Amino acid sequence: MKTFLLLLIIAFFSVGNSSCKKDNEAEPDYEIRQASGDYFVSPEGNDDHPGTEEKPWKTIQKAVDTAEPGKTVIIKEGYYDEYVKIRKAGINKDNPTVFFSEALYGARCRGFYINVNFINLDGFGVEAMGETNWTGITIDKCAYVTVQNCEINECPTSGIKIKNLSLYISILNNKMDHNGQNGISLVGNYCLIEGNEITRTVQNHPKGHEPGFSGADADGMRIFGTNNVIRANILTNIGDPDDKGNLDPHVDCIQSWDGGIGGIPVMSYTLIEKNIFSTRHPSGKGILIDATNGNTCSDLIIRNNIFEFRDMGLGFYDGRFANIYVYNNIFKALLNDKSWGTSVSFRNINQFEYYNNITVDCHPQHRYIIGGGRIGYNLAWNSDGTMPSGEPAFLNNELVGKNPQFTSYAGGYGDNDYHILSNSPAIDKGLTLSNVLDDFDSIPRPQGAAYDIGPFEYKPKK
Repeated sequence: MKTFLLLLIIAFFSVGNSSCKKDNEAEPDYEIRQASGDYFVSPEGNDDHPGTEEKPWKTIQKAVDTAEPGKTVIIKEGYYDEYVKIRKAGINKDNPTVFFSEALYGARCRGFYINVNFINLDGFGVEAMGETNWTGITIDKCAYVTVQNCEINECPTSGIKIKNLSLYISILNNKMDHNGQNGISLVGNYCLIEGNEITRTVQNHPKGHEPGFSGADADGMRIFGTNNVIRANILTNIGDPDDKGNLDPHVDCIQSWDGGIGGIPVMSYTLIEKNIFSTRHPSGKGILIDATNGNTCSDLIIRNNIFEFRDMGLGFYDGRFANIYVYNNIFKALLNDKSWGTSVSFRNINQFEYYNNITVDCHPQHRYIIGGGRIGYNLAWNSDGTMPSGEPAFLNNELVGKNPQFTSYAGGYGDNDYHILSNSPAIDKGLTLSNVLDDFDSIPRPQGAAYDIGPFEYKPKK
């Protein structure tokens, strides 16, 4: 996954890509995928049929209610005007019940509600229509549920919502565009969120708000719970400032907070790696965590990520924090911006490490860290040639004012390739770290005499 693909991703989503076919709109050419199935559903079917390939059912709900646990249901291309409720579990984690869209994104519906274990959704197009459902896919107090390869757009209250401390949920390789509040909301433990694309989240969706809803915002993800992995996701144009629905959002690519005793648990014991977090909203932040209600946010590893923001990259300054490890990231802000633009704002964290990071065009300080911790082997650069400053002051082992020599750097959002060239001063200048074994592209570290600074290890061409 290369950073120069960001432009293509943004261009793809900017056309208003929607899961549901509109009036007078040509049917897209969906990719047909091969799979063997036990039951079949088609818009031309009949729910009185036996559900065979020759005589398929007509509705997904019929298949959900009728299929034997552990079987595979193939859903043919077409629009199914239904909000599907899955209430029959699969057999076990190795034998889930599978609902498979034969055409990638081609079996389209209003959404899914899942409150049983051992379910796999694969390849659906989802657009919540409001009234019956406001969220695209809801996973409620479940275990071993996988949602993969789906396209989830234009949902007023979250694209995917995992609730009530669900366990071992996998959200893989989905695309989410212009959903209200956030693309993914997770309240769970031991979950994996990997390979998803989220863009253009909106505070006030044009379809309105769910009755009784309060606290409208426009985040990429909201993550609560422990022992989760957030890996290789691409979040771009979060809280699009050109969207009229974003009146006054506080935009965070990832947000978490402490719900207090008995409330939702603040994110802890979580790995965040190899993601692209990009927001050009004036309030836009990479990761913001509030831990002010008595519980501690602890044991986060944040490595090999790209942060493009305007307000701050990481905000861990309100509450109780411990064991925060920030390695080999890029933090890019906008010079001379009215927004703050610092890479990290840390205050009184009990044990942290901040090593091998590149900060670019951050201001007025490249970092703002109050309290003890270990810092070093970072590179700070302003593209206009001015000398960076930081709190605390830079150390002798840090590179200050040195151009990192990216493959391309235009200074905007989504149009930079942060791979370093052969003349980069970041090469072999990092600290060897036992828990950073590879880079953003999964290239082993080191490639030279020592680790490189930043998320990309320079690999000489043979």
